Amino acid sequence: MTKLNIVLAAGAFLLSTSAMAQQKDDFQKNNWFVTGGVHTEALMNTDGYVTATGKLGGGIWLNQWAGLKLEGVFGNTHLLEHSRGQVFGAQLSYMTHLYGGNNYRPFNLNALLGVGFYHHNFGDILKKYSYMNILTGNLGIQAVYNITPKWSVYLEPGLLLQPQYYDINDKNKLVPSFYLSAGVSYTFKNMFSKWKKHTSQKVSTQEFNQMNEQINEMRKQINNLQEELENAKVVNSNQRIILEPMREMPSVAVLFDAMGSSLSYEELEKLQDIGTWMQDHPNSITIVPFADSQAQDATVQQVKDMRVAAIRKVLTEQFGIDNKRILVSTPEKMGYINKTGQEALIIFMTE
Repeated sequence: MTKLNIVLAAGAFLLSTSAMAQQKDDFQKNNWFVTGGVHTEALMNTDGYVTATGKLGGGIWLNQWAGLKLEGVFGNTHLLEHSRGQVFGAQLSYMTHLYGGNNYRPFNLNALLGVGFYHHNFGDILKKYSYMNILTGNLGIQAVYNITPKWSVYLEPGLLLQPQYYDINDKNKLVPSFYLSAGVSYTFKNMFSKWKKHTSQKVSTQEFNQMNEQINEMRKQINNLQEELENAKVVNSNQRIILEPMREMPSVAVLFDAMGSSLSYEELEKLQDIGTWMQDHPNSITIVPFADSQAQDATVQQVKDMRVAAIRKVLTEQFGIDNKRILVSTPEKMGYINKTGQEALIIFMTE
């Protein structure tokens, strides 16, 4: 069992014996989707309105603030008193997130602004006209519930502005009306790229015993270091001496990009485990940074300092770890002579 496994197993045991659900929420740009639903204006008390239409279409979320949707519309309309007509057309809408765009939430709220072209068939109901083509404008609020990373349902009330097409004598007059749409959407990519959900897992008796053994071994190593600290001679009682941690102590290697201080998602997970472990323990850590083999002499220390700062920032800002508990040592003091690499070692020690 590696030293990394010892540290992570100890932290996992002290925190919980089950894996908890996690949600990572990077918004997926350029995410295509298809949608289907129904639409009605039946709440309006006028001589003409859409009773029930179907909508089928598709669109794209360019980013969390801008999306486009094109839908085909077909269905029935109410005309005059008890007459019926048909409507066919298309609607183009611009969408933006009002709530839930930056981070994953089960519930999102969107705003829509759209224009539509509709062909109304009257038959012989209106003697002067058998059909009419109109342009409409609409403004709506869309409430969305995310069932899964790809499937969602929505309810959309809104305001519609259209000609009074059902009135022969006043057919060009613009009138406002209310509408209500509902439907379902399917995105071809997860709306949030790192959406993960881990179900609860029980720990077997064998695994439980192994974790106990690992924790006991780590405690022995910490106790040995504590004895060395207590036996150390202090030349000046007013001067505080911090002994470097032993290389036998449990350590974690955190990898960086070439010549930089950027951390991958996997490496950030290591720091998350370490930060959580330090929140529950008083132990300090020592960071031993290395520089890449291709680094010039003038940039070696700069690369090391950047990597230390990246680790320190995650632990202090995200987990509230006291900066005094994060010590730094050089590879030479730890016995690494002329060693290069793209990592920084995090060594666990006592306070």
